[in-house]
Amino acid sequence: MNSDTPKPFGQVSPTESLRYRTQNGEQPESRHSVTDPSKCRKMAKKYGWTLLRVEPTNSGILEFDCVFEGETEFPIYFQENDNE
Repeated sequence: MNSDTPKPFGQVSPTESLRYRTQNGEQPESRHSVTDPSKCRKMAKKYGWTLLRVEPTNSGILEFDCVFEGETEFPIYFQENDNE
């Protein structure tokens, strides 16, 4: 797999995902649900993602979807050690 080939979802960093478009030519988007629109801006700033828009959901708990440019995923801060 060369560097220009899209990787499966979950294996693409936010910066890598900006290099390609989907098969229909559209830029990939990711969604993360929140309780307040201000959390979208905080998430974008914290992880360096580009926030495209905030959309209302039909959920009573997570009332908004943050729509980000590219495929995004949260960093893994620790991994379990099999020796422990």
